[in-house]
Amino acid sequence: MQGNGTLSSNHHQPPPDRVSYRTLFRIYRVFGRSYKKHWRMLAWAYAGLLLSTALSLLSPWPLKLILDYVILGYPLPEQAAWLSGWLTHSPESLLLALAIGFFVVRFMQSFVSYLYKIGAAIVGSRMVAEFRERLFNHLQGLSLSFHAAASSGDIVYRLTSDISQVRTLLVQVPQQFIHRSLVMVSYIGLMAVLNWQLSLVAFSVIPVIYYFNRRFGVGVQEATHEKRSKESEVTSIITENITAMALIQAYGMQESQQARFAVENQQSLESGVRALKYSKLYRRVNSVLISIGTGMVLYFGGNLVLDGLLLPGTVVLFVSYLKNLYGPLDKFAEMLLGIARSQVACDRLLELLECDSVIEDEKDAVPAPPFRGRVEFKNVSFSYIGNEEVLKNISFQVQPGETIALVGPSGAGKSTLISLLLRFYDPQSGEIRIDDENIRRFQLKSLRDQITILLQDAPLFNMTVRENIAFGKISATEEEVIAAAKRAQAHEFIMQLPRGYDTRISEGGSNLSGGQRQRINIARAIIRNTPIVILDEPVSSLDAETEAKVNQALHELTEGKTTFIVAHKFSTIVNADKILVLEKGKQAGFGRHEELLETSPVYRELFELQTGDRKMPVQTEH
Repeated sequence: MQGNGTLSSNHHQPPPDRVSYRTLFRIYRVFGRSYKKHWRMLAWAYAGLLLSTALSLLSPWPLKLILDYVILGYPLPEQAAWLSGWLTHSPESLLLALAIGFFVVRFMQSFVSYLYKIGAAIVGSRMVAEFRERLFNHLQGLSLSFHAAASSGDIVYRLTSDISQVRTLLVQVPQQFIHRSLVMVSYIGLMAVLNWQLSLVAFSVIPVIYYFNRRFGVGVQEATHEKRSKESEVTSIITENITAMALIQAYGMQESQQARFAVENQQSLESGVRALKYSKLYRRVNSVLISIGTGMVLYFGGNLVLDGLLLPGTVVLFVSYLKNLYGPLDKFAEMLLGIARSQVACDRLLELLECDSVIEDEKDAVPAPPFRGRVEFKNVSFSYIGNEEVLKNISFQVQPGETIALVGPSGAGKSTLISLLLRFYDPQSGEIRIDDENIRRFQLKSLRDQITILLQDAPLFNMTVRENIAFGKISATEEEVIAAAKRAQAHEFIMQLPRGYDTRISEGGSNLSGGQRQRINIARAIIRNTPIVILDEPVSSLDAETEAKVNQALHELTEGKTTFIVAHKFSTIVNADKILVLEKGKQAGFGRHEELLETSPVYRELFELQTGDRKMPVQTEH
């Protein structure tokens, strides 16, 4: 995690050669709190795991008994004397009993294994859903500086792909570790009791398998990590293109973007194939090593049988146990690689969760009282992280009910000033006051609840018209929604929609015209009824007829409210009570339109460039 609250690009760096226990401790410390919530189901799952392990030890014994005492006719040992009744009656009776016993043990093992695995899987799925919601909620609180710097595709990848690794690390890994440890310890102990010489032969290949896994497993890990990084880059390109499709088509850049995507997609394919090759080769070599160990047991065990030192069924038992012994050993190394991969993914989630780029309430913050609407910027300076100052020593006052227009070239700092008023950022120096109180004294939600912002391209959600308008006030009644729509000059066209207020707006509002979208946005703003209103390019890109309707709706919205207007059109600006002129972050004028034409060269130049005239008739409405 970066100290400034931005996300690092550690998913593009080489993965660690081994598991980092310090990182694992951090991950389990943060995410492991969820164990308490699911301890009952986890307890049942682990009880089933223990029973399944015990049954797996018992499972091959009917085969040994059938081979030694039914087929080959060896006398029953004292430990199996309880079976003599079936054998005395007839070998077929013992054969039937042992076959039924084999079936019962294997059935119980499969049933118990299913129960504990499904229980663990359900807990894992619930944890993933909980952590995804936790991360999503955390994202809502991160400041705009974080969202401006972060890649949306990377965030989507973390919350969709990386999040699945939480299940692996918190549920599957502990379950697999306990199961494989129990299997190895119990099998090694039982095999040593059965025949220690043959056990030494079986165990001799274990160091070779372990060395191979430690030595060559890193290549698999690196290839898989590179594959995930390339997939993340492909996801970023897809996200960028979907959000900018209109621009791409308007500029005729489809072929360029297709070529760009083809390159990244091909690299993702190549890294995926490389990871697949490493993984498959790694597993096949492991399989060969396991076969060597099994062959050695068959050879030496066979010699012991020929010398009369071992029963044939014991060799069969050894081979059966070897499969379950070498398997977990192979899986142990694979599990370590899985832990390392999951560790990287979970560390990226932890980085996101621990990102501290948040505007928070001061410790002594209080709920904001109802605002009258007096706003003052007092010697305010601000710079984004690592950049030069965007605003430099800005000072001005706006009285309740006044309208102030913010004017200046692009990049002058107009939108930044508005962001500071909403406390999307905090200034490095100076203070912003509402009704003579520093806004940092107010609890953040209570501050923003009394400010309404209307953006030029404010998004409409894939919900009904009614729900989109009520978004400005969740508790709004049907009457309030309709009243706000009427004041916003939107009720008439809404009633002409297929289902009126119950018409679902498509993603981005594509089934509405620009003017219709803006009037629904205005209705959403009207229903909030806050004492301070911010208009950011409210009538940009609208035709004259639509602009007139929107202006009428804006008059309903701003009447009697302290209003900030960010606009380039001087028809919107000239009637403001006050105009603040910004240039390169500095205050280049403050006053009314007529005053600024005389006193501010920057304002006069902007006005003449747009209108070609030094004067413009003042209108009665904006």
